[in-house]
Amino acid sequence: MAVDRFTVRRFAVERLAVLRLAVLRFAVLRFAVERFAGRRFAVLRLAVLRLAVERLAGRRFAVLRLAVLRFAAERLTVRRFAVLRFAVLRFAVLRFAVLRFAVLRLAVLRFAVLRLAVLRFAVERFAVERFAVERLAVERLAVERLAVDRFVVRRRAAAGIAGTAASVESGSSLELVSGEEYCNDCSSLGVS
Repeated sequence: MAVDRFTVRRFAVERLAVLRLAVLRFAVLRFAVERFAGRRFAVLRLAVLRLAVERLAGRRFAVLRLAVLRFAAERLTVRRFAVLRFAVLRFAVLRFAVLRFAVLRLAVLRFAVLRLAVLRFAVERFAVERFAVERLAVERLAVERLAVDRFVVRRRAAAGIAGTAASVESGSSLELVSGEEYCNDCSSLGVS
């Protein structure tokens, strides 16, 4: 069997066409694989970026939460400090009230002492005046008694000179016009 040159060429051309088609198909498959790999890489890259964003969001959320907790702690500290400052001010007001009460009490006690001193001075002055009045009364009584004693002595003397025989015993008492009785020899105040 004789093979034609034309048949050989045709076969060669067909074979070349098949090879070329195979190359093109391989190229298409390679391009599809590369395109799929690119898409897969893009998906993986997107997943990595998404994970990074989520991780960053977690860190950012943790930072925000820490900031919120820190702000709450600072606010609580400020309130606690305000409460302590209010307590200190209230204690200062109470201490001032206690000191003011002590000053008022001291003033009342001082006034009571001064009033007691004034009353004591008035009592002593009244006692001095009463003593002066009593002394004056005693002196006046002594003067009156001395006058009465002189009157009695003069009367006796007058009775003795006139020669009346009135016998008077040494221990008897005389009755005066006023009705008082006096001792002949001595006076009760010691005035002679």
